[in-house]
Amino acid sequence: MIPLEKFLQDYDIKKAKDLEHKDPQFLALQNCRNNIKNKNKNENLFVYLVMQCALVSYQIAWSGELWRTEFWKKVEKDRNVLLNMWEKNENNSDWRLDFLKSSKNNKRIYNIKKSRLDKLNNILKTEKDFLKYRNNLKKLNEILAKTMNTTVYSKTIVFAIKMFGYAYTIINWNDIDYPMSINIPVDSRLKKIYSLNVDKKTTNEIEICEFFNKLSQKYSIPPLDLDTILRLDYRKTIK
Repeated sequence: MIPLEKFLQDYDIKKAKDLEHKDPQFLALQNCRNNIKNKNKNENLFVYLVMQCALVSYQIAWSGELWRTEFWKKVEKDRNVLLNMWEKNENNSDWRLDFLKSSKNNKRIYNIKKSRLDKLNNILKTEKDFLKYRNNLKKLNEILAKTMNTTVYSKTIVFAIKMFGYAYTIINWNDIDYPMSINIPVDSRLKKIYSLNVDKKTTNEIEICEFFNKLSQKYSIPPLDLDTILRLDYRKTIK
């Protein structure tokens, strides 16, 4: 295994962004977007569905890539249904629940996930223009956390922000700038990387976030971009 700090010496923000364009999660979103007709009819619906998907992307049966590919194929198929619900301000939670129940990759604890979707749908009572937050992701992070009754550091909340960035990039063909103030999503893979690079072992997510935040500052790579480097490239060095 290559020490993380030595590994990061070969990276900058441009390389991180280039890597994100090859991320299977990015490619799944891009493929879905390419197959949608009348793309400009409602870009905010696409962004909202991206965030919905992110907020229930845990306790997955198989790989996250398989789950997201499955979800976006369903979105392509039911695009008109979803657009009709969006335009009529109808809650899509029942549609989402039916899909979770029949999902091959993400049907675990679907009732709990349904509750999360219900919470998120409350945001639509006051907000449907999400693209306006492209230059204020910190504010969007706060809004999502408040809506979901959790903290701005929550793994699925910051992951939703990252996926928002992917969606924005795909829609506008322009990379989004993630702020340094939004933490990396700490999961089991990040905990393993931390434990391999730090003598002190801990499961304290705040300490782990602080470790990666310091690396982000040192190499001028925002935590959400650093996450991509760790997941797609650095993990390959770990045996």
